[in-house]
Amino acid sequence: MKTHLILTLTALCLAGHAPAETLDDANRAFAEGHYHESTLGFQALLSQEGYSAPVLFDLGNSYDREGDFAQAIVAYKRAQWLSPDDPDIAANLRLAQKQAGLPVTEPLWSEQISRLLSASGWAWVGSGAWTLLCASLLARTALPQRRSLFFLSGAASALVLFTAIAAMVILSNELHQAVVTDKSASALISPFPDARAVFSPSPGETVTVQKAYHDFFLVKDAANRMGWISKSQIALLVSDG
Repeated sequence: MKTHLILTLTALCLAGHAPAETLDDANRAFAEGHYHESTLGFQALLSQEGYSAPVLFDLGNSYDREGDFAQAIVAYKRAQWLSPDDPDIAANLRLAQKQAGLPVTEPLWSEQISRLLSASGWAWVGSGAWTLLCASLLARTALPQRRSLFFLSGAASALVLFTAIAAMVILSNELHQAVVTDKSASALISPFPDARAVFSPSPGETVTVQKAYHDFFLVKDAANRMGWISKSQIALLVSDG
């Protein structure tokens, strides 16, 4: 009987600290300042329902309040890929990078254009532009007296199509990015644990994955330095499962 009582009390105590299972639970934990609990809750939601920009944004905020800026950057970057035109995500991402002691630079004009829409949005724009371009070419043949009009519509369609393709290429390149999450991460000269280190990236720093070999990724940083980093020391923008 005494053993049963102890087990019951233990179960109740554990239940009181169980991870949040719903969005309301996670938000409530965050509002009450229980940031580790809210982090676990948002992680559980993502595991159950898949990636979504709002939950990733909330997860980033929770990590930020915990002081884990590298993981906050991971969450914000994932959210930004799904919702590239969200100013709140962009602002919090820049703040987390500053808190992590990383240099923050303004995106290139081409990147700014690509973030006007998501990858799926640009795909729809490109499909529409391709359809209009084909229709303009056919109309020029069928109605030669309106050739100049259809030439202009065809040229505009081609420009939009080119922009959509370029934007999708830029966004797809971000899928090869990863964020350094380990404070002791080292980029090695070869993909072996005892290899010599060539540079030490900072936590929260974004690198580009070139290829994989067993438990290592070959990465390139913003200074074009390359080295092999253990898979356990970085987080891919899109998880490999």
